[in-house]
Amino acid sequence: MTLGTVYVIFKKLISLIAVIMLVIVGLDEMNLPSPDGAEIIGKNTYVLFDYQVTSQGVTNDGEYFYFSGNEHLGKADMETGEISLISIDAIPDELKDKGCNHIGGLSYYNGYVYAAVEDGPDYLNSFIVLYDADTLEYSGKYYALPHDLHIEGVPWCAVDVERNYLYTAEWSNATVLNVFSLDDMSLVKTVALSEPIDRIQGAELFGDKLYMSCDEENDKKRIFTLNVETGEVEECFVRNIGTVFEAEGLTVFADENGEPVICVLDRGERRASTNLTFYDIT
Repeated sequence: MTLGTVYVIFKKLISLIAVIMLVIVGLDEMNLPSPDGAEIIGKNTYVLFDYQVTSQGVTNDGEYFYFSGNEHLGKADMETGEISLISIDAIPDELKDKGCNHIGGLSYYNGYVYAAVEDGPDYLNSFIVLYDADTLEYSGKYYALPHDLHIEGVPWCAVDVERNYLYTAEWSNATVLNVFSLDDMSLVKTVALSEPIDRIQGAELFGDKLYMSCDEENDKKRIFTLNVETGEVEECFVRNIGTVFEAEGLTVFADENGEPVICVLDRGERRASTNLTFYDIT
């Protein structure tokens, strides 16, 4: 048997395993309730190694989705959803030396992917790291975040282009929104929230509102909005995805009418799969 034949057989086997996993994922989701307040308009499911690079955060630039795994980055065409580029072991060595082992939420701005990087489970060091969006290579730029505002690390970040800000918040029972300058990541202010938000995994700005994905310890996994000027928190919609999925990152883009399409990443660890689900707010 030639090497070429072995390669063809291997490729077919991997494709067959992927198809079987997709069928299993689909069967597990058949009886889930519909969302309350939104409609599912699409879904991309990732398995095998694609799962490893799509298991944490997501953002977009209008043409590509950018994903993070624990230590990896991925890039996918927004029309097809296919992963076109990956970066393995993407955490810079100088941050590994500080204990960093986890890439969380992402945000895109001006040719860079802004990544929230932390050193769990101690969470003594939290950083915003910039990656070149074309290549997914480390840009050489990173910024340390104040520990007193990130006691449980930095699970997400969100860029506000209009105001030249970057936002973060505590992961557990956040009571304030942290507002940093994009120029040098210095703290500008904090904005008090109208009510605490728990277990925030990802957020992205659309208009004046941050859309926030929360990994609640129930089957609702709600999406909240936060007005970045006033701190007003509102429930946006209820996803009803069950308890087998962990809610992860979130990104938003405008549809043909200029309305937000909410894209939420969910990790199904026991099946080694992730879903990127597209919601139209009703």
